[in-house]
Amino acid sequence: MNNSCFEQFAPIAAIATNQQAAQVITSLTQDPNVTLWLPSSVESPGNAQYYDISLKEHLALIWEQHQAFVFCLAAGAVVRLIAPLLQHKAKDPAVVVIDAQGDYVISLCSGHQGKADLLAQVIATQIGATAIITGASYSLSLPALDTLGFIYGWRKGGGNWTEVMAAIAKQERIEVIQEAGSMLWQEHLPQQHPFYFGFTDTQAEAKPQARVWISPTRRKIAPKNDFPQVQWHPKVLWIGLGCERNTSRELIEQAINETCQTYHLATEAIAGIVSIDLKADETGIVEVCQRRNLIFKTFTAEQLNQVNVPTPSEVVKEEVGTPSVAEAAAIFASEARQNMVAQSKDFNNFRRKLAENAPALASKTTDRVASGKIEAKVEDKKAAAVTPDKLTLSKGGLKADDKATPAAAKDNLEKIAKE
Repeated sequence: MNNSCFEQFAPIAAIATNQQAAQVITSLTQDPNVTLWLPSSVESPGNAQYYDISLKEHLALIWEQHQAFVFCLAAGAVVRLIAPLLQHKAKDPAVVVIDAQGDYVISLCSGHQGKADLLAQVIATQIGATAIITGASYSLSLPALDTLGFIYGWRKGGGNWTEVMAAIAKQERIEVIQEAGSMLWQEHLPQQHPFYFGFTDTQAEAKPQARVWISPTRRKIAPKNDFPQVQWHPKVLWIGLGCERNTSRELIEQAINETCQTYHLATEAIAGIVSIDLKADETGIVEVCQRRNLIFKTFTAEQLNQVNVPTPSEVVKEEVGTPSVAEAAAIFASEARQNMVAQSKDFNNFRRKLAENAPALASKTTDRVASGKIEAKVEDKKAAAVTPDKLTLSKGGLKADDKATPAAAKDNLEKIAKE
């Protein structure tokens, strides 16, 4: 396992154009995630790579092969070199510049999404220099909302990110609705921060200029809305799955996708799939987890027997030793406080749709935690069973804002839906 502090930025290209610059960044290139590039006229005692063409031409060749670039070169020269290569802040690699004496490390480009701000701080610590960060969020001691969730393993959703970040830079009021995920970040905000959390009775007086959703729910956000909104998706959904032996990956993925779409859940918020230990080698489930980089947990019948479920089945109990697989596994994995059977569907419908639309649609590739969790459960029983094949959805209690009653929260959600 690679435990390097540079692993999250890899692969990194370190660029020097003379012997002095090479010496400044030599210590960084001892890391396997960093490759030192030098012109062929410069010698280096380390394992450097060399280029014989101009640096501008060389950068064009290696630009898309690296997540980060570290230059020991004048900042103005770096700007001119990379300008033709820049596309969009969501795609551009991190660019960091170290001065010739190694005293300062400047985050030059892609500070937030490319993690150049963080990389500059890591390098500064490594070489005993001072990190220079010029972003608005950093100067205000605020978290960069467009990268906030990465450290917690959240997935970034859609929305008007540029407009929301601009509102934060202007220190305008930002409404944050957090329904799930770690809340530690709220505890480390400066006293005069622009955020207020949850729904309040004085929402009209607060006059928010933007909204941030932190939720497993996928909300439709108009691209050109006058009120900018964005969303993060914490990975809190657990798919409880019981199925016949040799159920195909395509069928499982279609069931998951359609259920999430029906209930407006983000597939990015899925933490993993859970089932009974008899399914530990089920090929279709294993393939889904590999394709989506999901955790796959299994529990014994004894463990699942401990869980109270809304729809137990004697038929299932006779087959596997527990009255529930899908529901019990999802509840057991997530410790859901509230369970609701939201949907039942005949799995043959999914099979028919899969056959009609072949080839199958391609699938999309401990701290204090808000207690809101939603667990989707997919359960596929034999067609001849007394209990029908079904697909169920379980939703845990949400407590992101302990001051808001369920009725008040519902009223506020209805108001927002009308905006």
